[in-house]
Amino acid sequence: MVAPSPYRTAIIDCVKSGMTNSEIVKKLKVSRVLVFRTAQRYRRLGTSDDMQRRGRPVTVTTPEAVKAVREKIRRTPERSMRKMSKEYEMSRGSMKTIVKDKLKMIPYRSKAARWHERCSHLTTLFIDEKIFTVEANNNGQNHPIIATDYQSACEKEKILNKTSHPASVMVFSGITADGKTPLIFVDPGGKLGVLPWANSHYGNRPWTFQQNGAPAHRAKGTQEWYRANFPEFISAADWPASSPDLNPMDYAVWIYLTEKVSSKNYPSIKALKTALIKKWDEIDDDYLRAVIDAYPKRLKAAIKAKGRRFENYS
Repeated sequence: MVAPSPYRTAIIDCVKSGMTNSEIVKKLKVSRVLVFRTAQRYRRLGTSDDMQRRGRPVTVTTPEAVKAVREKIRRTPERSMRKMSKEYEMSRGSMKTIVKDKLKMIPYRSKAARWHERCSHLTTLFIDEKIFTVEANNNGQNHPIIATDYQSACEKEKILNKTSHPASVMVFSGITADGKTPLIFVDPGGKLGVLPWANSHYGNRPWTFQQNGAPAHRAKGTQEWYRANFPEFISAADWPASSPDLNPMDYAVWIYLTEKVSSKNYPSIKALKTALIKKWDEIDDDYLRAVIDAYPKRLKAAIKAKGRRFENYS
């Protein structure tokens, strides 16, 4: 409500004394409109009080509430309309009025949230790559060997003699809710056959391709090729910085394969590849479905944490 003019009482006193509007303007040096409205109100109502306003007075979407909401959004634009309405003890409709009508703002959905609504995780192909070495992935400090002396431990072949650069192989693969690609061993300059497998697996069904955030995958030329060849493409570069890895390959499948394969040394790359293929083929569709079903909960937790690392997502 606008505060009454400090000249109201003086104007009314002049009206009572019989002065005209023009005389009051010259005497008090105020605007003609103010004098006219004040004199007209007094002559009609016989009082200096404000006229009763029509409709219900504003008690919720007040200027104070609008200012508080504006400041809150300015500090952190990522806000939930529902949570703000609870915080200020008002209905969601009132909060919508403040944000949309009074502040002229629009609550846009985040890209991750829009992707989650638009695409089904059950028809998404998740890919990733990982390097495996012929040496066991054990930490000697965490797995000490108790023996009478060093010679005895060596005779049992349990002392870990790690080399600086053990022989290794890069493995590339992908999973869906109802299948997995072949395990692909990436040679220098080699090409990956994911697209033919995906087209054969999905057939006429719509599907989505999600890559990981490796630097080579974020290259402009690579991104353009992905968008030109995959029907629905989601890049890890689209996710916020420092967000947890949302790829089921990384948070589940690679961990499983590492536990099964990287607990022992291998005499050659060929032996390592044989072990990897064997354990990869043992992964069944029930395991894949359970891993993929955990994805929406992780995504919601990541959105709620605004890209920060999160825990207790399962």
